[in-house]
Amino acid sequence: MPKSTRNTDFITEIKTQGLARTNRFSVHLTPPVKNSSVVRKTLLFCEQASLPGINYATAQNRSYGEIREIPYDKLYENITLTFHVDRKMLVKKMFDDWMQYIQNPVDRTFQYYKNYITDMVIEVQDLSDRTTYQVQLYECYPKSVSAVNLNAESKDTMRVNVNFQYKYWSSNLISENDNGQKITTDNIDKYVDDFAGFQEKYQKSRWGEVGNFMTGAVGQLAQRSFSQVTSRIPAIRF
Repeated sequence: MPKSTRNTDFITEIKTQGLARTNRFSVHLTPPVKNSSVVRKTLLFCEQASLPGINYATAQNRSYGEIREIPYDKLYENITLTFHVDRKMLVKKMFDDWMQYIQNPVDRTFQYYKNYITDMVIEVQDLSDRTTYQVQLYECYPKSVSAVNLNAESKDTMRVNVNFQYKYWSSNLISENDNGQKITTDNIDKYVDDFAGFQEKYQKSRWGEVGNFMTGAVGQLAQRSFSQVTSRIPAIRF
């Protein structure tokens, strides 16, 4: 493709679709030591976040010819969130309590793992404040809370950095409509790409030929996905 054509296509894409902005995001989590008003303020005061990265641990392998790097383990990088600290220090105290909950500072006993972890959701919005991308991090907890330097000669506001450990993460493309309902477009694409197969399963489940297809979580997912597809793609008709 000629360079001029690529430039034209690039400019057209930018004008019609735009680029994602780093200052349009929100963070959602529910700490085990919680006060709803404090949690809301803490998340509101989140100044910086990062979308998690991923890496593979590899080993060198040579069966014949050149050496190949073969992955054998998936590595998830910790993420760090930066928070403004309010005048009453409630934001700082929330993370202090969370860290103290993980290990009792008096008898040094650790809490059960399941009791101090939580899921975290990081959402990216467009210029209309509609969510377009969502990352969910599972089994999160603060691994470290940074020290806060105090300086009598400084006029800077206070911030605290919190480094989060987590087990793994997943991501979804999101479509948010006017009333705030968020739909995972990954599921829509999945059923549109194989709509014939999905339609067949739906018809069978509707008439009872596959009795357990529409039961439980699988059935609920199928019903929700089906309604989302048909409502958002008017050209599809049974």
